[in-house]
Amino acid sequence: MAGEPLLSVEGLCVEFKGARGIARVLNGVSLSVAAGETLGIVGESGSGKSMTALAVLRLVPDPPGRISAGRVLFRGEDLLQASTPRMRDIRGNKISMIFQEPMTSLNPVFTVGAQICETLTLHLGLRGEAARRRSIELLKDVRIPAAEQRFDEYPHQLSGGMRQRVMIAMAMACEPSLLIADEPTTALDVTVQAQIFDLLREIQKARGMGLILITHDMGAIAEMADRVAVMYGGRVVEEGTTRDVLDHPQHPYTKGLIACVPDLDQEVGERHALTEIPGVVPSVWDLQQGCPFADRCDEAIAPCRTSMPADVVSNGHRVACWQRPGERA
Repeated sequence: MAGEPLLSVEGLCVEFKGARGIARVLNGVSLSVAAGETLGIVGESGSGKSMTALAVLRLVPDPPGRISAGRVLFRGEDLLQASTPRMRDIRGNKISMIFQEPMTSLNPVFTVGAQICETLTLHLGLRGEAARRRSIELLKDVRIPAAEQRFDEYPHQLSGGMRQRVMIAMAMACEPSLLIADEPTTALDVTVQAQIFDLLREIQKARGMGLILITHDMGAIAEMADRVAVMYGGRVVEEGTTRDVLDHPQHPYTKGLIACVPDLDQEVGERHALTEIPGVVPSVWDLQQGCPFADRCDEAIAPCRTSMPADVVSNGHRVACWQRPGERA
């Protein structure tokens, strides 16, 4: 599964300007994903997961936001240095993204078929009947029944699961090398969630693409990801193979996320109340000089509140915590 990185993000920083000054929402994010590999990015809302994906595709709204530092290497090409026409060619073609909330991501005044055809026309030059045939094939590929009928329907006529499948069909239209799935099962029931995950796995296996799965669900990470990056306060606080991170979590935040997952193997009488991480993710305007998790951490020591810990790397397992001795990266 491992290989040369298809995508490598190095020291990525994103800032937003507001009435209170400049807030750094991403602070030196570094991660990578290889072809055929699934990287899970997990963390609470506000931790910087979706902003990382938007920055990779250079979709950070400017103004008020801007990418202030770092590199985003896709097959060796720094996307932060690419021209606007080059980025238009890459988005939806080489790198595709499934956005959150398919009802708001799909245009309500166009049929789903017209929206898939737009991607095919822009990147592959398909028009008319050729675009229609290919769009129907894509709808069938994502297991939408009566694909010919659904092609002419509007988003509001489809269920949430169907709309999510349409989003996947649009994302896969040009057979991208990398797919970014941002909370692809939000608001779907558990049965449909399982179907969507199965579908993503099958598409990835068939096409050998890299997959970045953004989620707040550690269960989804355990099921889908080869490696996981845990984000908090705009920074990757822990990264490693999924099995290693789940079995041997090092950062207190990672431990807290895992402890929040119910253990369904316990007998009913043996179950205890779920562990809760106290407090909430701090506002980007309230981040201090030290570790962003310090105020919620029961392991915090003096340096945690004054300076950001450097990464510690051991056997490919990376963690940013003052309590973890080791080789500082």
